[in-house]
Amino acid sequence: MLNQRLFFGAVMIGALLGLLYLDDRFAGPLDLGARVIRHEGAIVTLILAVVCIIGTIEFSRIAEAAGHSALHLWAAFSNYLLVLLPYFTHNGLLGNAVSPTSHASWLVTWLVVTLFGACTLVAARQRTEHAVSDISVTLLMVLYLGVLPTYLLRLRLEGSVWLLLYFIATVKCCDIGAYFTGRVLGRHKLIEWLSPKKTIEGLLGGVLTSILVSIALSQWVGVRLGDGIRLEIPMSLAALFGLLMAVVGQAGDLLESLFKRDARVKDSASVIPGFGGVLDIVDSLLPTAPIACWILLKS
Repeated sequence: MLNQRLFFGAVMIGALLGLLYLDDRFAGPLDLGARVIRHEGAIVTLILAVVCIIGTIEFSRIAEAAGHSALHLWAAFSNYLLVLLPYFTHNGLLGNAVSPTSHASWLVTWLVVTLFGACTLVAARQRTEHAVSDISVTLLMVLYLGVLPTYLLRLRLEGSVWLLLYFIATVKCCDIGAYFTGRVLGRHKLIEWLSPKKTIEGLLGGVLTSILVSIALSQWVGVRLGDGIRLEIPMSLAALFGLLMAVVGQAGDLLESLFKRDARVKDSASVIPGFGGVLDIVDSLLPTAPIACWILLKS
């Protein structure tokens, strides 16, 4: 298991770095002569769209195992469009790219459409049993795997690939630190009924790792925003950022454990050996992304 995690973890890190480099390298506008088309963040957008669709399918299987009949196709379609919204608005393909309310307006509009669509599709089944729970679980999938990922994309579009990488490294290094600290020093269970393998020592080790990584990347390497601009993050803010990302990220991991415990499944899927499914990879990134936007983008 450890060898699998190390191997596939290294593969995923390498793939992520390569894709982020390509996204940054080919971010310039496409000149078609009569028209110039902006496509900044296209690769990151595509990756997130695929992740959201796969994650929605995994979530729907968890919900089905827990006794719910959510509208997985409608949720996947809604999540796909929700992830595309920041890309379209930022690149001026949908509304005014410089308007701060453009994306928010489209987001609220589509969420209303999603709500009415879910209600209509559940009513079309012509049965009332579990109607409320099925609609609720569908909307939960949309918020969890549609709305939250848009904040990951905002870190790329309104910041840079390096700001997104800074965020991902800070959050995921907590998972790495917690895993190895727990294996070596773990003695006291954190929440045994929810996640039997997590320990208090592991959590503390993960938090410390995130803080150190956050400080190191912000102070020694710097966080580039593009065009030679460097985001200056004071050491105190970097430490606070690492702390928040670690704590909230672990809470997100426990939240997914709650979903899986209800469904009595170990992993969301078996797509990635040693890790499980896509949800098992992004569970700590989703709830932390809005907080990261608030701190790093001041919005």
